[in-house]
Amino acid sequence: MQKNVKTKNVFLSGALQRILLDKETKKSHHSQLKKACETALEEINAVQGNEKSTGNVSSATLPPLPGQQTFITADQYFLPFELACQTKCARIVTIALDCIQKLIAYGHIVGDTPDSIEPERRLIDRIIETICTCFTGINTDVNVQIQIIKALLTAVTSSTCEVHEGTLLQAVRTVYNIYLASKSLISQTTAKATLTQMISLVFQRMESQAKMEMKKRMIAIILNQKKSAKGGEN
Repeated sequence: MQKNVKTKNVFLSGALQRILLDKETKKSHHSQLKKACETALEEINAVQGNEKSTGNVSSATLPPLPGQQTFITADQYFLPFELACQTKCARIVTIALDCIQKLIAYGHIVGDTPDSIEPERRLIDRIIETICTCFTGINTDVNVQIQIIKALLTAVTSSTCEVHEGTLLQAVRTVYNIYLASKSLISQTTAKATLTQMISLVFQRMESQAKMEMKKRMIAIILNQKKSAKGGEN
């Protein structure tokens, strides 16, 4: 059985229950969100019941070690959090973003599977897009702004999910927009520090990739020279 299952379920169940109990969720126009939360909770409770019956329950709270990441992740429970982010209700959006951030931080959201809506892109692309769209301009709730920044930084620096190309650019751009547009000094300061971390990490990865490519080319050259030398001897 996968590691850190109990931690994942605590994050998921707690967040889903808080969203479900919010008075905004009980309104008729949020019926889809209500149903998605109820369905996810039913599935999680069923999984927990199965784990208890088999005795395969871990109380670990640390992220999985490299090479020991979970294969059954929280990716399948992303829909209720996506719908929560679309409500534009600051309380619900904050809960959803906080849970997404924690799940990514603990390696429970990997996002490397095809997106069920657009199979040509990965789920992590949809997750980042959902997080970014929570920032709607200068009137965005300050708590939501902070959670957006935290979630994006966690995703970009995560060792268990990979954010690349246009999705990475969208994440950086959103943090930059918060820095420019926010009226909150805390949000501006946090966004500025986050941008520095993100850009620094991107360049570190670029340099590491360049070194790896150079090493591969050198090995190829050496092998070709050896082949040529052997051919000359023959």
